[in-house]
Amino acid sequence: MQVYHKVVVSGKITEVYSYQNGVIVGLQSGGGNAMSSGDEKMTKEERAMRDQANLKRSLSRTVQTLRRTINANIHEWGKEKPKFMTLTFKENIRDHDIANKEFQQFVRRLSRRLFKKQSGLKYTCVVERQARGAIHFHVLFYNLPYIPQNQLVKVWENGKEQRGLRINAIDNVDNVGAYVVKYIEKDIHAMMKDSETKTGKNAKEKGKKLYFQATGLYKPQEKAVSKEELEAIESELIDNGANVYEAEHENEYVGKMIYKQYKEQTHEKDD
Repeated sequence: MQVYHKVVVSGKITEVYSYQNGVIVGLQSGGGNAMSSGDEKMTKEERAMRDQANLKRSLSRTVQTLRRTINANIHEWGKEKPKFMTLTFKENIRDHDIANKEFQQFVRRLSRRLFKKQSGLKYTCVVERQARGAIHFHVLFYNLPYIPQNQLVKVWENGKEQRGLRINAIDNVDNVGAYVVKYIEKDIHAMMKDSETKTGKNAKEKGKKLYFQATGLYKPQEKAVSKEELEAIESELIDNGANVYEAEHENEYVGKMIYKQYKEQTHEKDD
């Protein structure tokens, strides 16, 4: 059976996972039955520790998926530069459902104003909870055309109480996904800490509300490749002048694992 390595392409960023022992694709595992039978023999404390470990892995995957999805959509929705917007409430709203509803209504109003329909904007929205519980939104718009800030504020406030809005175009950021993810890192750490002292159910519920995004976004492409295919991919990236970051890890199952992240050079045209 063929041994494979892994490549993940997210827009201009390519991640390479090269395994010393390779990974066998298509190997069927009976781990599901073993897990359920083992679960019956676990103590309450052992199950809690397992659930905590699973939650941590889930939160890590959430951050990884968010970062990759953002990078897969940067500069993919027309000529507009990606724009980063922060939305705040004067009245510190702490209820996620209320705050999320206000945001969704804002996006629909803005889309109607710009595109004469409710679903024209492409975006990723990260939810940040401040120390006192107040909710802020950090929104990365992929196709938002220029509109004066005072008009954006009016659309956000919609005749209600005074609200805050900051916006700037994103320039000279190599990894936009990592740039945006930093706004929820403290929430991730808090959830992990919560999982260590409780059942993890509260953290899991909060984890569902870390971010949301428009429908129809591009997804990162993941594929298994042979050693020869991997060498060809890396050679082409290097020939095209991609910047590379490299790290090495040890894994008990696949041996030494070399991780490389290639960032293709972008050459923006002058307006």
